[in-house]
Amino acid sequence: MIRLALAFCVLAGPAFAEDTVEAILAEAKADCASLDKGVFDAPTGSVTEVDLTGDGKAEMVVDASKFICSTSASYWGGTGGSQLSLIVAGKRQDFFAQEWKVIAWNNAPVLLLWLNGGECGGAGADPCIEALVWSDFNKAFMSVRPAASE
Repeated sequence: MIRLALAFCVLAGPAFAEDTVEAILAEAKADCASLDKGVFDAPTGSVTEVDLTGDGKAEMVVDASKFICSTSASYWGGTGGSQLSLIVAGKRQDFFAQEWKVIAWNNAPVLLLWLNGGECGGAGADPCIEALVWSDFNKAFMSVRPAASE
């Protein structure tokens, strides 16, 4: 039975990523509805396809800062940022950022996260950036980041 489940997961890799995006959106919709029966919207830009691993295939990025709830103007973010969910190789990885962008450097995509300054040991308004690069060997994002302020 375990082998059958494992085989299904391997064969269903791309669909799993879409299901994960749908699960994130469904959770957000339910959260919004729980706030005085709010109406949820995930407008253009909420879900983005971009190559984060350098393999030429797009991964999914779900940016909660774009979400809209009719009964809460700031449910998914504030001065500290918002949740950013990356779906890579069928696995969800969550980060917290104010903004994000992908640049190319040495023929590799680099995910830049603009963070609250407290994440770099400063004040909230201080500039703070984390750079993430995908490691095929580790199957994870690699970064060097200072410790957050206490």
